[in-house]
Amino acid sequence: MKSNNKTLQGLKKVNDRLLGIETFLLALITILLVAAIFIEVVCRYFLFISAAWAEEFTRYLFIWLTYIGSAYAICDNSHTEIDVLKQVLMKIKGPAREKWLKALEVAAIISTFAFLVVFAKLFFDYMMKIFGTTQTSPTMRIPMGWVYLPVFVGIVLAALHEVYMLAACLLGGDKKSAAEADN
Repeated sequence: MKSNNKTLQGLKKVNDRLLGIETFLLALITILLVAAIFIEVVCRYFLFISAAWAEEFTRYLFIWLTYIGSAYAICDNSHTEIDVLKQVLMKIKGPAREKWLKALEVAAIISTFAFLVVFAKLFFDYMMKIFGTTQTSPTMRIPMGWVYLPVFVGIVLAALHEVYMLAACLLGGDKKSAAEADN
């Protein structure tokens, strides 16, 4: 039992560290987005010049924001969920209810993790094909493989959060991470 507790504490530290990095990146990306949009507005409406790079830059920042934010939301448990089975199980009386609810939670975590692993593999292969081409973005001339990278990073981060959530669920630890504790 003691080694389980140490394992869970280690996973919690890693998970909380990842959440800290994600929080920093989300804040940084938001600041960069605001700055780029501000520059674009000033250039277009006050200086009457085009800042085409700013539009493309904000588009790619939004992609990073979306996928890192999605991974954060998985750990924060703030994605939309369909809880029909959970509502049915809540009607069960007695100690069996908790066992069924825990089994449902474990099944949900495992199925989400399995989906993320399969999707990560498929997307990684696709991303490598894109990296193998000479295709670049129209304005900034960034290789298009880099544009697809945030999707893969977000998937991997989400899968890592799922590992922690599964361990916390199975080992009976507090699943509250730094993300949930802040709410």
